[in-house]
Amino acid sequence: MTKTVVCMGDSITRGMVSANYVELLEKRMAPDGFRFVNAGVNNDLTYNLLRRLDRVIQLQPDFVTILAGTNDLIGSSAWHRSLFYMLIKRLPRRPSLGWARQNMHAMLTELKNRTHAVLGVASIPPLGEDLNSQSVARVCAYNGMLKRIAERQQVAYLPVFERMEAYLKAADRPGRIRRYRGSLVIEAEFVFRRLIVGQDYDEFSASKGFLILNDGVHLNNRGAALVADEIEHFLRTRIKEPSLQITESSERSSLVKIIQESA
Repeated sequence: MTKTVVCMGDSITRGMVSANYVELLEKRMAPDGFRFVNAGVNNDLTYNLLRRLDRVIQLQPDFVTILAGTNDLIGSSAWHRSLFYMLIKRLPRRPSLGWARQNMHAMLTELKNRTHAVLGVASIPPLGEDLNSQSVARVCAYNGMLKRIAERQQVAYLPVFERMEAYLKAADRPGRIRRYRGSLVIEAEFVFRRLIVGQDYDEFSASKGFLILNDGVHLNNRGAALVADEIEHFLRTRIKEPSLQITESSERSSLVKIIQESA
């Protein structure tokens, strides 16, 4: 019986300027009856995910994972970044971590009340690979908030950041630590090289000295694999629980295509 998994998120989930972990999950798990819906939208904040939640609920999925908050974190770090997101994402207010917390609680409450899905909230990846930087400290604070939300809502917490942190600590990388500097220059350079020149994620990443990121924010293939590992573990663990009931309908199958095309 097919199990539908909706992966909600931003550009890290969408997989256009980031290596696509959803496609990787599909390749790994489709033979075992899992179907994945990519509900990632570039530049989305938690507010935007909440606004488009109805399309996910219409699917009545078996699983929902949420990997979101990177743009909330970046957008709340400075006024010019707040203005950028307020303009391009039509936000009614300046991004803040308090607002992100409210949005996450609201999303999980709606999903619990209106679906039977098994829910997983993933910690967000680091901003840059310097684990001692202020940017990563803010990521850790945000992820701590996510963990408390997951505990309060009684849903799974997926330690994506923690898996990446362990990988970076174990890697032999003298002189390769790269901080997140919040510059659009390297991101624009990556988009040009990827979309225009066709350069591989890992080639660009290596040229900038990163191990799991390609521009300080988005993932290379190694980083995407780490996300896929954590989500796959979550899915395979939960599917073994005898209390989990999986349902299937032709209506849901048609809605999968609608969401994928509109995302």
